[in-house]
Amino acid sequence: MGPEDTPQPIEVTLTEFKGYLRKKKMSDRTIKAYASDVNGFFHRSARHSDSADLSSIVAIQTKDLEDYLHELARSGLKFGSVKRATFALKNFFLFLLNQGMIKGNPAAALAVTPIRGGILSSDQIVSLFQYLNRRQLSSEDSDVTRYRRDELILLLMIFYGVRKYQLRTLRLSSIDTTSKPVSLIISTLFSLRLHASVLKKLRTYLEVRNSSSDTIFLESFSEKPVDKMSIRHALNELSYALHLDCTPKLLHNTYLHLQQHQEIREPLIRQILSIGITHNYGTAPNA
Repeated sequence: MGPEDTPQPIEVTLTEFKGYLRKKKMSDRTIKAYASDVNGFFHRSARHSDSADLSSIVAIQTKDLEDYLHELARSGLKFGSVKRATFALKNFFLFLLNQGMIKGNPAAALAVTPIRGGILSSDQIVSLFQYLNRRQLSSEDSDVTRYRRDELILLLMIFYGVRKYQLRTLRLSSIDTTSKPVSLIISTLFSLRLHASVLKKLRTYLEVRNSSSDTIFLESFSEKPVDKMSIRHALNELSYALHLDCTPKLLHNTYLHLQQHQEIREPLIRQILSIGITHNYGTAPNA
């Protein structure tokens, strides 16, 4: 058999991996999905290196895996699919370890948290805004603009009940400054009285986005209203980065819960709004 007939090492390894999964009594559907997820990782690795053979697998570090999963989350892939890719990689590198192909398991430290229903806890809410505030410290103008925008979007969704489809239609001309506190008109039947610190964050965002558009939330460096995919990408990123379920439904359930528990909502929103001032990124106390 000539060299040209020799199967590629990755292909051989994937075939052996599928056999390993069958011995673990996994379904054909799961085996196919896991093999596809692992193959996707190899294709991505091949774009960033000169080879995608066994030697490149041995050199993979935990950060390489985390970067790949983060990239998937930011691409708009559903959080459930990102979780499945995480499980696939964990199983694959455990297989390599069992076969003696690697000495350490870079996937062992990958965190996988089951999607939970119900509502976000106070600590989880604080962690979301701490993450967004840290990202605003970037040296990239596009990051600063995007994460200031995303912070406002999350504030409106969690504390004011604004739905995902309404975010694209919000207008600066719909802000009513004739009364105190200032109100944001969502529809003829729905207006919000905005906290003064929220208005301050809005003014800061408007300054950095540098646009005269009447639409409040825009795509980065664009006059186009933020689209639903951009919002989905932002929520997917938060889901992956913080290992929690950050879907519009869960955010709205959290809003409804907070509306019924003002004794939790009011201290919590004050804590959230102080994050950018104090830059306190330690463990948040319970509200």
